[in-house]
Amino acid sequence: MQEQTYYSTNITPQLQNGFNAGIWKQLEEAVRNNVPQGDTLYIVTGASFAKAGEMAQNRLIVNKNDGKSLPVPNYYWKALLKVKRDDGGVAEAATIGFWLPHDDLKGHDYEDYAVSVDQIEAWTGYDMFINLADQMENQAETCSDWDAFRMF
Repeated sequence: MQEQTYYSTNITPQLQNGFNAGIWKQLEEAVRNNVPQGDTLYIVTGASFAKAGEMAQNRLIVNKNDGKSLPVPNYYWKALLKVKRDDGGVAEAATIGFWLPHDDLKGHDYEDYAVSVDQIEAWTGYDMFINLADQMENQAETCSDWDAFRMF
């Protein structure tokens, strides 16, 4: 069963040095270290071949396990949501996004790639966190300040 997880249909290839083992790992560690005590941190992670309206070249690699070609994403992103609850449900919400070009980013800081969730939605066409009340969602999804999100 473990071998099935390595099929091309279940993976997106990432550059190991300078991305997956570097900046992406640092971002994932920062996210794990930011889970609020006794509550939940919602995380949506994705890959993208182009921003909406952008014409991008797609790179292909061959999976050594099954010999199939698969495209390599040009971007990886994360959208994060924290909420504060009261007796009536969600009382407050905060979001932050990260949009990283899939390149060798050695020496770069993941914080430099912080964007609003609104921006990720514009680039992907996805609507994140739709279960929040519209007014709360609209306000929360404008933040691109990692420190403000962490302090929420």
